[in-house]
Amino acid sequence: MSGSAELIDLTIDSLGAQGDGIAQYQGKPVYVAYALPGERVRARLSPKGGNAFTGRLQEIVAASPERVVPPCPLFATCGGCALQHLSLPVYHAWKRQQVAGTLAQRGIDLPAAAEMVTVEAGARRRAVLAAVKDQDRVDFGFHEAMSDRIVPLDDCLLMTPAMRAGIAGLRRLAQIVLANKQRADFHVTQSLVGLDVLVMTENDLPMARRPQAIEAARAADLARLSWQHGKRQPEPIVMARVPQVRFGDILVDLPIGSFLQPSAEGEAALVAAVTRGIGKAKRIADLYAGCGTFTFPLAKIGRVLAVDAAKPAIAALNAAVNRAQLSGRVEGIARDLDQSPLPPVDLKNIDAVVFDPPRAGAEMQARMLAKSRVQKVVAVSCNPASFARDARLLLDGGYALKSLTLVDQFPWSAHVELVAVLTRG
Repeated sequence: MSGSAELIDLTIDSLGAQGDGIAQYQGKPVYVAYALPGERVRARLSPKGGNAFTGRLQEIVAASPERVVPPCPLFATCGGCALQHLSLPVYHAWKRQQVAGTLAQRGIDLPAAAEMVTVEAGARRRAVLAAVKDQDRVDFGFHEAMSDRIVPLDDCLLMTPAMRAGIAGLRRLAQIVLANKQRADFHVTQSLVGLDVLVMTENDLPMARRPQAIEAARAADLARLSWQHGKRQPEPIVMARVPQVRFGDILVDLPIGSFLQPSAEGEAALVAAVTRGIGKAKRIADLYAGCGTFTFPLAKIGRVLAVDAAKPAIAALNAAVNRAQLSGRVEGIARDLDQSPLPPVDLKNIDAVVFDPPRAGAEMQARMLAKSRVQKVVAVSCNPASFARDARLLLDGGYALKSLTLVDQFPWSAHVELVAVLTRG
């Protein structure tokens, strides 16, 4: 190769795990974002590292018949979506193939009857938006693809109407609360009573600017505005209404910065798969329970032990339990399952376990489950790779994979979620 920015023609062979088109050049893979299999493209090459290249797409010489017009005018500039240019049937088949390939690396077959539930765009109720202030100008939106530059955003097809309507008010809030050259991430969650916003940045919010921040939050009709600088605990700035969500038929107060499934529709699909998988179990452990996404629907089936490392989440869950007078059905305890997983002796009275860990998975807890006598495990995962590792441990420990449900609640992205049912005997 004569230089680090050489312009070359390539034929795309396949789609990679992140949705990039993959070609070959000088015996090495070239990853070309927004290119599709079968296409001939012109790309500008640069080293990627790891014995590979990155190709920045310059021209589509011959397009794939599966290429469609992206619905968003910011596609390929904004880095929020990777696959708006691929026809939906092929896109869904690709996601299924990605899961099958990941499982196969651990010697696990994707069940032929594995169902895929898809969530349409326009359902996203949680997002992280970036902001930077430069003199009187504020850029507010998502990061550009492969860059830290922010693409200004006025609308987003992924979001719910309430989230989309709130963008303008959040931009005005950023204009007021940020100092010159300051960057921040705005974590926005749509609750039942309005938007819950956590601003994360390296700087404190000065006392002199707080009255203006409160006024801007009220003008935007935010339910709550909170601030976190560095690694300190988040601080509520103003709360007009307590942000709440409903799990099953139970109202739960959301702690600041707590996890919530990105869409209500996706959550409903996951809950349906979990409760279906649990069947008639009467003693259930809900591990990595958060604020109770699965706990409260499961409480209609049996008694539930809910465990999570996040103390604010467990406190919110227990408060909801007390309000709903469910203390005989649900017990919430704070425990770091990665550092201190429940051992077999603590699981001896449990009929079924549900676990829904972060992307890193639940390796230590899976090892304990493999040694236990728990008859049924329902595993929820947002990362097929860590799921496959954990599932392999369970299979080697005597479980059998009975069913698998795929839930695609991240349209136009490489992400997919799983619900697997594993049983003994």
